Amino acid sequence: MTIALIVEDEPLLAAELRDQLHALWPELEIADHAENGVEAVSMLEALRPDVIFLDIQIPGLSGMEVAQHVGEGTQIVFVTAYAEHAVQAFEAGAVDYIVKPVTAARLLQTVKRLKTRSVAPVPPGVWQQIAPAPVQHLKWIKASAGNTVRLVMVRDVLYFRAEDKYTRVVAHDGDALIRLPLKSLIGQLDPTQFAQIHRGTIVNLEAVDRIDRDGTAMEIRLKGRTEKLAVSDGYMRQFKQM
Repeated sequence: MTIALIVEDEPLLAAELRDQLHALWPELEIADHAENGVEAVSMLEALRPDVIFLDIQIPGLSGMEVAQHVGEGTQIVFVTAYAEHAVQAFEAGAVDYIVKPVTAARLLQTVKRLKTRSVAPVPPGVWQQIAPAPVQHLKWIKASAGNTVRLVMVRDVLYFRAEDKYTRVVAHDGDALIRLPLKSLIGQLDPTQFAQIHRGTIVNLEAVDRIDRDGTAMEIRLKGRTEKLAVSDGYMRQFKQM
């Protein structure tokens, strides 16, 4: 029996892929489902699946980073919304590269390919070659406080808030302003430490004391602070399990 592992951080998409695979390939045993890269690596070692259906943009480790841990006996099928690594993936020996949304007709092509393709070992180090270079996250910023320019360590920032043409930097030792817009700032911050909770607010997760819910509304309270930070509907999902 062929054993498969699904790696997908969206539970609904994972369930949909599972259902499609059951319909197209009833003999396939889907052993488990990982929602992040760390879980995926652990499951790879424990299950040693014959095939892994692997998203690229997942928390923890990216799909490309997970692929570095795939053994020679496992075939890789990327299932992702991003097409930019497709050529490199095929050159490296990936069985298939499916761009979301996944249709039954497209998945059937993959199933046929998996059934007829013998497992060929991927050359050592090839995934390291195509994996994206580590992102250098912002460590410090220059911010203005009145007529003074301060050097603020990003780890000490409680939250960032959009304010007219500026972004307010809020820390325990005071506020300051930077000209960098919030939409440009979020891409430079470490996603394991900072999360956008509103179109105009990014919060340091290490500064979060608790999350208050009132019906469908959600607010974040910070350690040692009195202000409340509203979480808008589009950003609530990341806090559902907290």
